[in-house]
Amino acid sequence: MIENYRHISFDLDGTLVHTVPEYRYMIVPKVVERLGGVSPSKRAIDRFWFESTRNRIIESEFKLDPISFWTVYQQHDLAAERDRHTHAYDDAAPVIALLKQMGKTISIITGAPERIAKMEMAKLNGAPIDFYCSTTSRGFLEKPNPESFHFVLRKLDIPPADTLYIGNSNEDAFFAKNAGVDFIYLERKQHEFDEKEWMVATVHSLHDLIKSSISKS
Repeated sequence: MIENYRHISFDLDGTLVHTVPEYRYMIVPKVVERLGGVSPSKRAIDRFWFESTRNRIIESEFKLDPISFWTVYQQHDLAAERDRHTHAYDDAAPVIALLKQMGKTISIITGAPERIAKMEMAKLNGAPIDFYCSTTSRGFLEKPNPESFHFVLRKLDIPPADTLYIGNSNEDAFFAKNAGVDFIYLERKQHEFDEKEWMVATVHSLHDLIKSSISKS
């Protein structure tokens, strides 16, 4: 049962909150155009948004230098603007509250910069989060490098064997695998997922975490 896990950790954007696709289709082309890159297709933008090899995509698809791209991107990706395009999934805050009632330690590990992460977490209506980590703002390598996950586990003094990570992408699955923790894929129907080897289950709603018999391998 899920009771076997002491620590439930979540990805943020795409898992607990949703940024509408129109936002990325608006902001990414603006940045690329300003820098004189190749106009990206929606598929290229989706790959940039959801996959872990973003710098490689910036180079191969947008034909731009990643450092220059990120400098301009952060000037456009403002928390106030993204706030208008972001909402919490209906199941996020209630399920986190239920997990806390079950005595779970709750964390969030996200690649979003802190200014964006704080805005997104505010959408969760005060859901009880014990610890969160913005890998970008803390200077860690991006997912799926596990150093940020290991940092969180040390902070919480909880071993990988007692931890379950929940996310919505291949990047999240590899992140969990590299950190040595179990992974549940949350199907939000936003993009393709094919890294099924490491997951212990697929759920279509966070409510399934409470209803299903999900156990450690």
